[in-house]
Amino acid sequence: MASDTPRRPRGGPGSHDRGDDPRPAGRNPRSGGHAPRPGNRDQLSARRDPRGTGRNDPRSAGRVPRSDGRNDPRRRGGRRQPRARASLSLDQIIEAAIAALDAVGSEKVTLRGLAAQLDSGVASLYWYASGKDELMAIVADELLGRALDEADDLIAANESAPAMFADYPDLDTDPATSSVTVEALRDVRRLVLCLFVQMIEHRWLAGQLIKAGPDEPNSLTYWERIGQALQRTELDLTTQFHSSLAVVNYASGMGAEVSQGAIDREAMDDADAEFAKQIDRWASVDEEDFPFVHSILGEFSKFDEKSEFIVGLHLVLSGIERLTWG
Repeated sequence: MASDTPRRPRGGPGSHDRGDDPRPAGRNPRSGGHAPRPGNRDQLSARRDPRGTGRNDPRSAGRVPRSDGRNDPRRRGGRRQPRARASLSLDQIIEAAIAALDAVGSEKVTLRGLAAQLDSGVASLYWYASGKDELMAIVADELLGRALDEADDLIAANESAPAMFADYPDLDTDPATSSVTVEALRDVRRLVLCLFVQMIEHRWLAGQLIKAGPDEPNSLTYWERIGQALQRTELDLTTQFHSSLAVVNYASGMGAEVSQGAIDREAMDDADAEFAKQIDRWASVDEEDFPFVHSILGEFSKFDEKSEFIVGLHLVLSGIERLTWG
């Protein structure tokens, strides 16, 4: 996520909703890409604190310093203030965009359609975003902010995971692992699960995070918080770096896989019947040639999207845990 998956930038402009843009051509659209790059350092402490907790110790549970808002250039969605009064607030636009994206998916949402839904002209949207790509980035960044806020709420309540994962096993750590590292890995797990909750509730989000620009404030903050947790372990700097990439790339990559699978199932007439047919096809292959495939067919009875995600996350974190022993 650039947003949540740092990867090598692919370069080149993303696709913009040019048919809705009343401004002259030649405006430089935001480039795509995945890897967080050095940006404005003030962004790291600029995320909203709607609860007014005042928690600002960057060493505490991997949290970054919070701003009191008086010198905060950010606003909701991470963009500069509009140049003049617009007929719609950014909050209205974000909520309408989330509802539309949840209903029809990112491919079918257009700025013109969103403006009609808001009973406004499309120009009102251009006060806040240069086109569809930028609006999508704003909305995705907002949901990342909600994931970060939920993680903070869980920390304050001394809860290890969102309610959706309350009945799932916690991370099983080895007695050889230091207590500081165990707590850091649990902080990472909490952050990733809070993001996955947003991905489950908004199926389009994971794919957007993979292709979004890398310097959205909440995106950079999310990566920062993963990194600060890893800094508290015994890992050296290079291993911290690679571990942070492994975690955030797993979160968005696996999140996108699970999300697309859910979308595909919703499009089927009978998803259970189709899945049963797939199992039968695997069972029909030669067992001598595919002994592993035959051996694991019974595991699919335990299969669901949340268990698939959390087991994989535990494998990633267990690998990082073992690296700390060195």
